[in-house]
Amino acid sequence: MNWLTKLRKLTGIRLSLTVICAGLVIGACAPANPPMQEINGISMIVATTSDVTVGKNRIGFSLFNFEGEAIVAKEVTVEAIFYAPNEKEGVIKDSAPAYWMSIPGGAGKGLYITNLQFDVSGSGTQQNPNYWELVASFTYEQENLWSKAAIVVADESPVVAIGNEVPKSQTLTADTPEELERISTDINPDPDLYQLSIDEAVINGKPTVIVFATPALCVSQVCGPIVDMVSNIKMKYEERLDFIHIEVFENPKALMDQGRFSGQQVEAVKEWGLVTEPWVFIVDRNGLLSAKFEIFVTEAEIISAIETVVN
Repeated sequence: MNWLTKLRKLTGIRLSLTVICAGLVIGACAPANPPMQEINGISMIVATTSDVTVGKNRIGFSLFNFEGEAIVAKEVTVEAIFYAPNEKEGVIKDSAPAYWMSIPGGAGKGLYITNLQFDVSGSGTQQNPNYWELVASFTYEQENLWSKAAIVVADESPVVAIGNEVPKSQTLTADTPEELERISTDINPDPDLYQLSIDEAVINGKPTVIVFATPALCVSQVCGPIVDMVSNIKMKYEERLDFIHIEVFENPKALMDQGRFSGQQVEAVKEWGLVTEPWVFIVDRNGLLSAKFEIFVTEAEIISAIETVVN
């Protein structure tokens, strides 16, 4: 089993290879004046968020030692440190607590979530400054420990930005079990999630919750639970919002029959600028994006975002 597969199994999350590599760029390098000791000499933080831009960002990450052991600590604080060009010392630009969130049905798997502000973009490396670094400080088994990683911060996101008009994507709908089987990998699909195309929903004057996920083909255990979560929330809000699930791949039934775990992505995935999954989007009654959540989101976060658009 290679290290990427091992990390995926430990987190229960399909991780972007480029994001993992960003996490490994300096994950094994100790600070010049390390305030805390390393775990077994080496520790790392693996970001599970690919969409990081200038401004406030919701960051997901996991902690590991290089023995591949996941670390779950009660209290974790994360600092966002910026290294400007020609500067050897970084500047702490923001600091926030991180909270462990278990993945439903994930048998103890999960990740940390924090919210950090980035005031400038940075895509350099340790050798070529103008880069951002995340440093997580925590206590584990009565020891003060730290872990860090570089993270790319872009000026603009390829994913639809909050406040912008969302793409009026033409997506598939279904009325019968046979049609559902052709457009969703969900073993027990909620028919209500496949009644409207995105282009219909975002112009009908009602807010919309849209989830992009592939329940049966997801490498992780996240996609199915996220779709189920959205379906459960729908029961409380279905009179006031529309709810839509978009399968990530075309011809999902054929992929499942062939035992394949990937294929041609549906056009909506490209139109929305997605490179990871699952994603949950909250669109207001004017067709503008109000909130977005990458990889994992809690029911409380979705409900809070919904309350914003319905009130």
